[in-house]
Amino acid sequence: MFTGCMLKEKLYTVRFKQQSKWLSLLPVILYVSFLCYGTLYPWQGWRIPSETQQQLDFERGWKLSYTDIFANVSMYIPLGFLLANATVSRSSVIKLLIALLGGVLLSTFLEFLQIFLPARVPSLWDIISNVAGAFIGGGICISFFPQEGIYIWLLSIRQAYIQSGALANISLFLLGLWAISQTMPWIPSLDISNLRQGLKPLWYVLTQRSSLEVGQTIVYSLETTALGLIIALTFKPDKPVFWWFLGFVSAVFILQVSIINHVLTAEAIVGTGIGMLCFAMLYKQPRKIIIVGGIAALFGAITINRLDPITNVAPANFNSILFQGYLNRDLMNTINVLLGSWPFLALSLLVLRFQQPGRVFIWGGIGIAVGMIALEWKQQYRVNQYLDIINTVSSLFMWWFPWMYRPLRQEIYAAYCDN
Repeated sequence: MFTGCMLKEKLYTVRFKQQSKWLSLLPVILYVSFLCYGTLYPWQGWRIPSETQQQLDFERGWKLSYTDIFANVSMYIPLGFLLANATVSRSSVIKLLIALLGGVLLSTFLEFLQIFLPARVPSLWDIISNVAGAFIGGGICISFFPQEGIYIWLLSIRQAYIQSGALANISLFLLGLWAISQTMPWIPSLDISNLRQGLKPLWYVLTQRSSLEVGQTIVYSLETTALGLIIALTFKPDKPVFWWFLGFVSAVFILQVSIINHVLTAEAIVGTGIGMLCFAMLYKQPRKIIIVGGIAALFGAITINRLDPITNVAPANFNSILFQGYLNRDLMNTINVLLGSWPFLALSLLVLRFQQPGRVFIWGGIGIAVGMIALEWKQQYRVNQYLDIINTVSSLFMWWFPWMYRPLRQEIYAAYCDN
């Protein structure tokens, strides 16, 4: 008996180590994809360059600003960190060499591809600053995580602060999805003009050049309240969930300022502040009050966001062909619509906590479909509003998304049968 338990424990340890190795490679793949996307953005205007253009620029590097150098270095620090963490060898020298080599190869490859983009200027000094960032990232990994690795460290934090189970995992996924939806198109820039542009709407409201939109402020406050209540149900009861959530939301808003084509509005700050106050008053209430409060807040946010005052006399056309309207303009619009439907995922996670899976998902999906079509039809009287069936489809997808996660289905059915 004892020997069998020992064998099972060893087998579990081996499987855990294998799983951690694969999971340590996944962030590398995702971050490399992000760097490729950001470096070659907006992926338009590809052409074959002339002979004089088929070389790296050695002159522009001397004119690089401190913000350019800082951006190049800081963007490759996570890459070096992740590469060193994913290295199987325990040798610090090998970890550092892998981080350095990965930075050289990726940066050189992306600078070469920029030759085919007229809006980009490939430079040797960009490669040097990128490689320096990868080297620094590898050094940070070696200094702070010499043996265990970032995955095990994050797992220990998750076990210490977050409740176990698939429902908690999906709730954390929701938090990340919200952060991604708030930072589209995910291309940071530390250029002063971009930072000024990002703060311009806030400055206009502070200087009374424009007024505060009450409707959007209420939407932000309700969404923040609902998201916070879901996270409160996810954290362990004795943990400081309010300060964790406040810090996370603040970090996302600070990051918004540096994202190109993205602005930080006064409505977002005021609404989120009000939402934080509501969250502070509700998150210690009984479980049922938290769930009902979150559902009510989400319904209010969805309705108010879709029902602005009618300002258009002639109704707009309604596109009933899936994806047609958005794909004719820009694929990023479709992605933005899908990410913007995160409140329906949040609504689904709150309803699931009543542990009545089958009927709720079916009838709830029907109700969401009818309600979204009605709200979408109502918007045809709004100025510059493009109506598309994809809004309804994306809402239904987010509503049913948790049901596609098999561990969550098993967890819900087990709890439902126990009751």
